[in-house]
Amino acid sequence: MSPSGPALPDAIAAWQGRSRDDRLARMGRAPDDLRAMIAGRSEAELAGRPLVGGWSAVEVIGHVRDIEEFSLVRFRMMLRMAIPSVPAAGAPDDPVAWGLIEDGAWLLDPERWASDRQYLRDDPHVSAAAFGRLRAQTLAFLGSLAEPQWARGSIHPRFGRVTIEDWTAILAWHDDNHLAQLAAILDAR
Repeated sequence: MSPSGPALPDAIAAWQGRSRDDRLARMGRAPDDLRAMIAGRSEAELAGRPLVGGWSAVEVIGHVRDIEEFSLVRFRMMLRMAIPSVPAAGAPDDPVAWGLIEDGAWLLDPERWASDRQYLRDDPHVSAAAFGRLRAQTLAFLGSLAEPQWARGSIHPRFGRVTIEDWTAILAWHDDNHLAQLAAILDAR
C-alpha cells in the first residue's frame, strides 16, 4: 500500500499499517463520535472561536462534511479514470503542471471553503447529520468494491500515487485529527 512518490506523513502511514477493517471501522464510528461530542451543546457555543486562533467547532464540522462529499467524488474518479490527478488540500509542488496559474494555489483550500461557504452560519447539528449521511454513502461505495478495485489509484498533489486503499488510511487519520481538534475546542469552553 505504499504510494509511488513522496511518502505519506507518519500519522497516515500508521493507519496504512492497520487492517482495512480497522480503517473502515474507524470511518464508521466517526459520525457517531462527532454527534456525541456536540450533543447538548448550543449553536452559539459551537460557533465560538477558540481564544488562540483556529476554527470553531462548527467550522470543523463543516470541513469534515465537505471533505466527505469530496472524497466520494475522488473515489468515483479513481474507478472511472486511469489514475486521475485529484484535488486535495495543499499546494502542489508544480502548480503549472496541475493547471494552476498562480504560484502556491491550492486545488482544495479549506480556509477559503470555510469563508466562502460561511461555515459559521451552519447549524452544527444539521452539518453533523449531513456528514453521517455522506459517510454512510462512502462506506456503502467502498463496500461494493471488488478486491482489485482497492488498488485503483490517483495522483495526489503532494503524496504522489495514492490508491483507494491508501485513501481509507487518509480518511481514518482525518477523522482522528479533526475529532481531536473538536475535543480540544470543546474542552477549552
